[in-house]
Amino acid sequence: MRAALERVLASRCFEQAARSSSFLRYVVEQTLAGQGERLKGYTIAVEVFGRPVDFDAQSDPLVRVEAGRLRRRLIEYYADEGRDDPVRIELPRGSYSVASSYHGRHAAPSAAVLLGPMPDQQENAAARNRRRWRRIRAVLVAAVILAGFAVIVVQQLDLDPAGPSATRAALAADGTPPIVVMPFENLGGADGLNELAATLTEEMFLLLDRPAALATPAEASAGSAPGASAYVLNGTVRASDGRVRITARLALADTGRQIWSDAYDEPLAALQSAAGQHSVARRVAAVAEPYGPLFDVELERARGVAADALHPRDCVLRYYEYRRVFGAAQHSAALSCFERVLAQEPTAGAWGGLALLLADAWAHGFAGQGGNAAVLDRAREAARRAMDVDGEDLHANLALVSVQFFGGADPLETAERILATWPDNAEAAAFVGAMFVLSGNTDRGSALVERAIEWTPRPPGGYYATRALVALREQRYANALASALCIDSPDWPLGHLIVAAAGALGGRPDLAARARARLVELDPAIDTSLPDVLRRWRVEPMLARELERGYAAAAPAP
Repeated sequence: MRAALERVLASRCFEQAARSSSFLRYVVEQTLAGQGERLKGYTIAVEVFGRPVDFDAQSDPLVRVEAGRLRRRLIEYYADEGRDDPVRIELPRGSYSVASSYHGRHAAPSAAVLLGPMPDQQENAAARNRRRWRRIRAVLVAAVILAGFAVIVVQQLDLDPAGPSATRAALAADGTPPIVVMPFENLGGADGLNELAATLTEEMFLLLDRPAALATPAEASAGSAPGASAYVLNGTVRASDGRVRITARLALADTGRQIWSDAYDEPLAALQSAAGQHSVARRVAAVAEPYGPLFDVELERARGVAADALHPRDCVLRYYEYRRVFGAAQHSAALSCFERVLAQEPTAGAWGGLALLLADAWAHGFAGQGGNAAVLDRAREAARRAMDVDGEDLHANLALVSVQFFGGADPLETAERILATWPDNAEAAAFVGAMFVLSGNTDRGSALVERAIEWTPRPPGGYYATRALVALREQRYANALASALCIDSPDWPLGHLIVAAAGALGGRPDLAARARARLVELDPAIDTSLPDVLRRWRVEPMLARELERGYAAAAPAP
């Protein structure tokens, strides 16, 4: 089993997952030492995750959440890199003792592998019974959890004068709130859709277990306390005339209030491929990412947190609020938040967020810091500290690529690492894509930004700004204007420059004049300093010429 362990830990699936790797190594070693049956959540929390000796495994779901992540990483590994491994490691549900199974390399492939899924009428009775039991079990688990939610709501109404909002704050006080993923249900009972429902459920776990998600996926378990859950995600599949309707719903766990729902109609043939299944699951998972419905709820909660009770995650939410509008007030609030929490909890994400905001202050002039070398030096130092604390943190890496880009260093290696490590992350794609476009790699940058727009429920104006820059460079002025109209950033100089240029060159002189006037308000010296500002933004010459030409054309008639 040790050889199997080393193969798993050396895989791409685990190379960026330090916590899951440490967890797996510990439980394997303990199992081999004959201590597997004695493994408890408390022991793992203390020995693997460094929790204090007074850790309460009953009230803190840390180990259960990490166990779920580990199980899903093992599933992902054996579905791809490890599909030919002769010995497979498993972490059975309900236990922290690992098990192993042998899979011969030369076993005859099954009919399903050779021919694809067989018609459902040929499935044997045992398979149908297994699926029937899974449906019954899922319904029973859902009933237990929902009953628990009802008890909690009643208790809050009777005993908690602060009401549900206080409970929501408590749930998220120590970091990312859990999101219970209920098994997707085959509503009509159509043959062949049980496997699709199970696959979508598993895909949701994999996609929500990513840095972009604002909630941590958790499994529905009748044995865990329902009060620890902040959100519940459930879904259904239903066949109709060769198509499949997939619905999904997100609700608050403490009140049951629905905050989002959507439906997706897909051809049955498209959903028979892994790519088609992943595409739908990716769209559903976006509900828990920045700028989606869950983001709005969590941001509202973060705004109500007292200054002395701020958590790094509250600052990350405020950072995304700033990135949504590039507003001066939002920039100041996020910067202050990170500076405050770093005094108490110097995490990689907090250092990375600080570095990103300082780099933007240098580039875009927030708080009068445009071009201030000392501010860029502070950003470099914060990015270095972020990478020192955790080189696998997304915001630490975004901070590093940002200071490299604005500081004149070559950011390509870091940018490629970000895209390889977080291939499904919309913010990473948009961030790196914008840098590519500004520096002249338009095709690559445009593809990344288009992907980010597709993945994001409500794309922020910055994404459309990059799309407008691509169109301006290619002299597609009507397209540039259409994208520029999606920019809503009153305090962002680059945004106003893009609108001014697109409006002037795309036939909207009124819009161009207003944008130019606002840009002059933000930077009174812009008429003479524009070439220097464009160099500070690292804008390549062809795009810079279009922006300068458009800005000049937006000037009022003498």
